[in-house]
Amino acid sequence: MDTERWFDTQSMRSSMTAPHEELRALRRSLDARQIARATEVLGHSLRETGGLESERGARLLALTRPEVIWSLARYHGVSGLVYQRLQSLAGAPESLLAPLRSDFQASVHRHLRSTWELSQLKPMLDGTGVPWAVVKGPAAVELLYGGRGGRLYHDLDVLVDPSGFSQVLAALEANGLQQLDRNWAVLRREMRGEVHYRGASPLEIDLHWNLINMYRGRFRMPTRELLQRAVVVHLAGVEVCTLDPTDSLIHLCLHAAISGGDRIMWLKDIERAVTVRTPVWDDVVSRSRRWNVAAPVGLMLSRSAQFLGAQLPAGLIRDLISPGAMRLIRAVDRLFPWQRALGRLTSPNRLMARSIGQGPVRGAVWLVVRSIRNLDPDQERASSSFTPGGTEGDRAAFIESVMASEAD
Repeated sequence: MDTERWFDTQSMRSSMTAPHEELRALRRSLDARQIARATEVLGHSLRETGGLESERGARLLALTRPEVIWSLARYHGVSGLVYQRLQSLAGAPESLLAPLRSDFQASVHRHLRSTWELSQLKPMLDGTGVPWAVVKGPAAVELLYGGRGGRLYHDLDVLVDPSGFSQVLAALEANGLQQLDRNWAVLRREMRGEVHYRGASPLEIDLHWNLINMYRGRFRMPTRELLQRAVVVHLAGVEVCTLDPTDSLIHLCLHAAISGGDRIMWLKDIERAVTVRTPVWDDVVSRSRRWNVAAPVGLMLSRSAQFLGAQLPAGLIRDLISPGAMRLIRAVDRLFPWQRALGRLTSPNRLMARSIGQGPVRGAVWLVVRSIRNLDPDQERASSSFTPGGTEGDRAAFIESVMASEAD
């Protein structure tokens, strides 16, 4: 049964990454100019001002191959959002609108399924008495985009107080949810910040006890502190808690940076969070510094402002990023623009985004180790939590360590 579940899980996840495989095949035939032009089209389509209605935006749209725009939109996770902007634009070719429309409809369907899954999950979690909150996913769609459904996401992310981790796992399993993790040796060794479940729908539920899943290093986002400040919201009629606006913005920026920092969806989330759920900027700076995440937060805020026009207070980036780190960012961006990374694991820009803020020594070691590991074609499978490995003893030890992780 375990083997069947593992293959089922891998099949489900592979279907989610199929657009990435399509892009990898396409980008082999693209030059830097085509990628830059299509990326600029996406940027114009997602800006609140100076969009594709502008003279330059319209000219770029006319000059760029529809299949390139669509493929890049899928990689960047913004095809549904781009469709919403283009559907009423005169001159938008149907050869572009048709695949974007299909992606938009899939995003809406996934969001409806996710909010239904959340309504089923809520009584299970509430029944444990353990504090919990929804992050990203349906919270982003409802709070940042007005519930329109165009923002694509693949899973339902829930953060729980680590002291009640075993109670939550027991409640989910008692209610028939299927745990997907199989590599308890890796989970225990690396103290991964999440485990994975599946309920009645194919949607994956990511159960976090820490919002930084791997490679925390100096970074911190204390779960108990985040949950104490969580606010009550209604997501498609379901009353739940989510992170307060300041914590949410910091998390969006940090998650984007340690994931590589090269997807437009993350930049758009940040721009919307700045605009719609205005944070307390002094708290953005003080919490980011206290948690040692100021540099990655500043990097992603700066990138969102430059690419999508996110409105930031004067001097904010200087308060978050040291002059030395800013010089490094500018040098890497100039030599290896993030727009061209397109998910390449060894892209210097992605590696820089993931390591910045860890300190010069730790960051350098991280860069070397990750670069070497990425050369191994078996690395992804071996390090996956879905690859069978470890024992029940490893599982018990992992759960025990999680529950003690924020002990007073």
